Amino acid sequence: MNMKNVLLLGASGLVGSNVLTELLAHDQVGQITILVRNSLQLTHPKLTQVRTDFTDLSALDSIGSVDALFCCIGTTRKKTPDLVQYKAIDYGITMAVATYAKAHGCKQIHLVSSVGANAKSSNFYLKIKGEVEEGIQALGVERCFIYRPSMLIGARNESRPAEKLGQLLTPIFDVFTFGGQYHSIRATNLAQCMVRQVEISKPGKQILFYRDFNA
Repeated sequence: MNMKNVLLLGASGLVGSNVLTELLAHDQVGQITILVRNSLQLTHPKLTQVRTDFTDLSALDSIGSVDALFCCIGTTRKKTPDLVQYKAIDYGITMAVATYAKAHGCKQIHLVSSVGANAKSSNFYLKIKGEVEEGIQALGVERCFIYRPSMLIGARNESRPAEKLGQLLTPIFDVFTFGGQYHSIRATNLAQCMVRQVEISKPGKQILFYRDFNA
């Protein structure tokens, strides 16, 4: 499937940066627009960077039509301890951009969520992820891909000591997951899986887990 205009949210993050690399290399993807607070030190004929602080999304007006949206945005409790602000980022920004994309012709949305996501969960993180999933699905795009990874493996641009320790211990934990949904996944592999899905023409919703990422 030829994607002339792709919109990417979260291009500076662990998954988003790898998705951007895959999109730039994909011969069926035309123009890629990324929304960023600070411009990335990257230039490419297919890449357009739109700067925004996400409090004023009028910058979206310059984008135009969208064929596919990749949502890879997310924050942490350490970075955003205020729960209202946390939800405003994970849920608010994602839904605002996705709503814009749908109104401008978007046929497919790819959302990075989390294993265990559930809008009724007592865990705040998993509850927000579940609410985002429900919100995205309610938009009614032709194809909705939801990715639920467990521990993500890869080098981040920011310091996350607890996550770094978790990554070191992950090979031990993975033995006991038996290749199930709680198995860790390299961000590069997840990104490759996400971009592969642009070639899938089957309409509807798909929720993908570890085994799907490596299929």
